[in-house]
Amino acid sequence: MFNPIIDPCMDVARFMETATYRRTPEFITPNRIVHEDRALILRRFDVGRTGTPLLIVPPQAGHHSSIADYAPEQSLVQTCLKETTLPVYVLEWKPSTPTRQHETIDDLVLQLRLCMHEVGEPAILVGLCQGGWLSAIYAALYPKDVRALMLAAAPIDFTAGGGKLQDVVQTVPLDFYQWLVTMGFGTMMGDLMLMGWKIMNPYERFVSDFINLWVNVRDERYLERSKQFQTWYEYTQSLSGRWYLQAVDRLFKKNMLVKGTLRVLKRTVDLGVITCPVAMLAGEKDDITLVPQLFNMSCCIGTVPGDIFQTVVKDAGHISVFMGRTALKDHWPPALRFTLDKAGLAGALTYGTQSRRKTDPGPRTGAR
Repeated sequence: MFNPIIDPCMDVARFMETATYRRTPEFITPNRIVHEDRALILRRFDVGRTGTPLLIVPPQAGHHSSIADYAPEQSLVQTCLKETTLPVYVLEWKPSTPTRQHETIDDLVLQLRLCMHEVGEPAILVGLCQGGWLSAIYAALYPKDVRALMLAAAPIDFTAGGGKLQDVVQTVPLDFYQWLVTMGFGTMMGDLMLMGWKIMNPYERFVSDFINLWVNVRDERYLERSKQFQTWYEYTQSLSGRWYLQAVDRLFKKNMLVKGTLRVLKRTVDLGVITCPVAMLAGEKDDITLVPQLFNMSCCIGTVPGDIFQTVVKDAGHISVFMGRTALKDHWPPALRFTLDKAGLAGALTYGTQSRRKTDPGPRTGAR
């Protein structure tokens, strides 16, 4: 029976508890640490598997790397474990501190190379968002280390098509970003990055999210899902100020990666060196990485068109490309099948081994 005094008070209490819910994100799939240093943790999620390793590289964009293993039905890790018999690793980035403020893109590549040595190259690199452009740079510098490349919501041609993020980056002078880094004592503070992401969609983040929460305040499943997302979204990590500024200037502003003018580790990064199979997954409604910002990569690499897979996840926003139920159910399995088949690893596919049906590349736009 509805109590006109107690029930509204309970509604407010549930609303406030959920809206302010904060925890440290965690990986949900059992794993073990195979390497740890001050910059990263390398986790292995399989037991006793052999063969070409699959290394997932999550983004360093102010949030925790557990987005690759977010929830039971929203875990890229579990999708890879289910669809293949390959060893599965995830690179977990640690928050930066002022003592690491001078780390550059060079250091990011070296950190990834250390992980590649640990897992055993050649490996399949799976780069998500920022982890995608880092993986592409690595593949261009060390092509023999990469058996295949899978990129999701990853900007490569940074200025293609414009978009909200490009509007901001091209309008705001570099001095402003340098000032933000100074405020963080040499780091780009995660809290500032989170506020920036929220401001890109202010009505949704500051109004409609709370309206929806109030409307569903008596739906326990909705509240649990909200708490789960709050745990990941509101937990922030700082970045090294130096590589952050390099990325803003050289990649987002000057688009040096596709222009062939980016230098890393005293070498020019030439995407044309990449000839391995490449899979690209983009979100139809991704306003952070627009579809052409990823798909235009096909014009820059040396991979033959028949070894390039491209798929657009309908109605998917940015992170939904690599943690959304639709993407993981309908798009990642075909992408994995295509990639492993083209890389000569069809025997490591659970789908292919059991049914022996022809590999179906799934929804595809075709290489352009």
